[in-house]
Amino acid sequence: MSTFTQYLAESTKSYDYKIKIVGASKDIDKNALETALQKFDLANMSAGKTTPIMTQPLDFPMLSNEQVTIFDVTTNYPTTAREMKEYLSDIMRIPATHIVVRKPGEPTEQYQADMQIKSEYRNKLHDIEYSDMAKINPEDFHSTKANMSLLKELLKDREAHALNMEVGKDNKTQELQSNEEKGTPSPLSKAANPHPDPKRK
Repeated sequence: MSTFTQYLAESTKSYDYKIKIVGASKDIDKNALETALQKFDLANMSAGKTTPIMTQPLDFPMLSNEQVTIFDVTTNYPTTAREMKEYLSDIMRIPATHIVVRKPGEPTEQYQADMQIKSEYRNKLHDIEYSDMAKINPEDFHSTKANMSLLKELLKDREAHALNMEVGKDNKTQELQSNEEKGTPSPLSKAANPHPDPKRK
């Protein structure tokens, strides 16, 4: 049978957080961060991984062209992400706009993971060489040979159109117009209209 201390040791719960700070890993005082996190009974803290410079870093929409260092932290004492952010911002003198604390598995974390996967496809689209593209021979589209084949096609169309045209075809259209029903003149168009009552002329 386990003792009370063993039972307590087994029942201790740990709490995971992701701390994101704007800046390169070398510019962040890790010792000060570790000391500040002792308030929450720090169990484990990663060395911190730094993202490449991004035009618009995730979680920091107001900033541009910045690196972000992410620390994976495990504490034995629970707290909210907002409380930890405000505490670390105050203790380490980091502007509130430059630090974010998240819990793993948050919807925003999943969204950001999906965005990173999509960015791989975006990088392919920005590739100037675009190595996956099918090879196209420019001579098929921009050469004297291509221009001559286009002219031949146009001449064929012109000849076919000339054969379909008959001499005097224009006269048929004039005949059709003359056969159309002629309208009756309007009574208002006459110069002198008779009065409807013959007694009152």
